[in-house]
Amino acid sequence: MTALFSKFGIEQDKVTFINSPNKNELTYEIKKNAVQKKAGIKDGWISCSYKHYLALEQIVKNNDEYAVVMEDNIGGFYEDVPTRLMKYLSELPDDWDIVFDSVWGDYSLMNEEKISEKKVVYRKNNSVTKNQEGKIISHGGTRAAQFYFVNKRSAKIIYENFLPFNHSADMWMNEVLRNIDSKSFWSEPSLVTSKFNLKTSTNLSYKDFPYFIKSKIINLSLGI
Repeated sequence: MTALFSKFGIEQDKVTFINSPNKNELTYEIKKNAVQKKAGIKDGWISCSYKHYLALEQIVKNNDEYAVVMEDNIGGFYEDVPTRLMKYLSELPDDWDIVFDSVWGDYSLMNEEKISEKKVVYRKNNSVTKNQEGKIISHGGTRAAQFYFVNKRSAKIIYENFLPFNHSADMWMNEVLRNIDSKSFWSEPSLVTSKFNLKTSTNLSYKDFPYFIKSKIINLSLGI
């Protein structure tokens, strides 16, 4: 990630990495405070969603005017990130809340705004979107949680409504965005490219067996 940051105009001293807790570092207290009962979600998802919560917390504590949250499955960018962010800001209305960027999802299929070569941000409905065959093609305002741009006000509101969660970060944020009536946007064309087959906190190996047993006991005691 650091090499990508240098290549695409991101200043390293403005980057904060959220490296923990990974799935084998989740404690009883974290799960008790962060996860809804009967959520039935994997520890890798808990770890990832909780890191998003910590990232939002960092933005709020730093009183950042704007911030980007990225996951580590980004393979590259199609242009310098600061350049794209300035394009966002030049097009967004004053009351915008969040902009999602990802290769996942095709905005042209959402039956909302018409794609234009003169724009890069489009309003996204927070409701579930289905195609003509009735198949869900978008679960709400998020476009995965791979890369999103927030302002100070919206980061605070999302942070205050994030816990307790019951799903992966992107799926849960759809619920949050609906609850707070967020003004959500998608970027089109996408800025980011994805990196596939990446080992992340959702992976499990035989070395994690002791953690696995401990996790099962915690989850059972909490009714997760």
